[in-house]
Amino acid sequence: MLSLKNIAIIAWNTFRESVRDKILYNIVFLTIALAFFSIVLGEWSVFDRAHVIKSTTLSIMSLSGLLISVFVGISLVQKEIQRKTVLTLLSKPISRGTFILGKYLGLMGVVAVHLSILSAVYYSILFLTHSSPTLSLLQAIYLVFWELAIVVAIALLFSSFSTPVLSALFTLGVYFAGHLSGQLLEQVRFVQRMGEITGGMSTLLEKAAVVIHAVFPGLYRYNISAYVIHGVALPDNYLLWSSLYAIGYISVFLGIASWWFSRRDFL
Repeated sequence: MLSLKNIAIIAWNTFRESVRDKILYNIVFLTIALAFFSIVLGEWSVFDRAHVIKSTTLSIMSLSGLLISVFVGISLVQKEIQRKTVLTLLSKPISRGTFILGKYLGLMGVVAVHLSILSAVYYSILFLTHSSPTLSLLQAIYLVFWELAIVVAIALLFSSFSTPVLSALFTLGVYFAGHLSGQLLEQVRFVQRMGEITGGMSTLLEKAAVVIHAVFPGLYRYNISAYVIHGVALPDNYLLWSSLYAIGYISVFLGIASWWFSRRDFL
C-alpha cells in the first residue's frame, strides 16, 4: 500500500509539472490548429472530404502524442537528475522502480488528457462539417492511446541512461522502425517470391527482417484508421489483443528502465 501511495504521489506531481510545461501547450495549440486545417485540406482534396478530415486528424493525434513523448517525456527523468532533486526523492523509502513507474503514469495522464481534448475537437469538426461522426472512430483513438503508451515507455527507457538528445533520436528511431517493420518483412518476402533475390542473401535478408519485426514493437498494428473510416470490421478481439500486446512491451521497457536506473550512481 505504501508503494502504491508513493507511485500515486510521484504520478500526480509529474502530471502537475508536465501541464505547466510551455512546450506542451505549444504542441496542443499547434495540433488543434492542424486539426481545423484538415477542413481546408478536405475542401482541396479530390477525395471525399470526410475521409480526408478523419484520416488527417487521426494522424495528427498520433504525431502530436509522439512530440509530447519526445519533448516532455524524455525531460522528466533528466530534469530530476540535473536539478539533483532525484537525490532527495531516492533518499526516502522509495524504490527506483517506483520512481520510474510514477513518472510513467504521470505522463500517461497528460497523454490521456491531451487525447481527450483532441477527441472533443475531432468530433466537433466532424459535426460542423457534417462528416458522419461515428462511435467506431473511438476505436482508432483508443489504439492511438496504446501506441503512445508504448512510445512513452520507450522514451523513459532511453532517458534513464542517455542524454536528452540521444534519447530523442533513439525514441524516434524505434517509433519509425515500429511502423515500418511490418512493411519491411512483407517487402522482403515479396521480393523472394518474385525471385529477384535468391540464395544466401535472400535467407539473410529474411532473417534480418524477422528479427527487426520481432524486436521492435509493431506500432503499425495501432493504425486502424482505414478500417474505421471505411466501416470495415476489425478482426475478432483485435482491441483486446492489441492492448495485451502493448502491456507486454510496456512491462519489458519499464522493467529494463527500472533495472538500469537502479544501477546508476547520482553522487
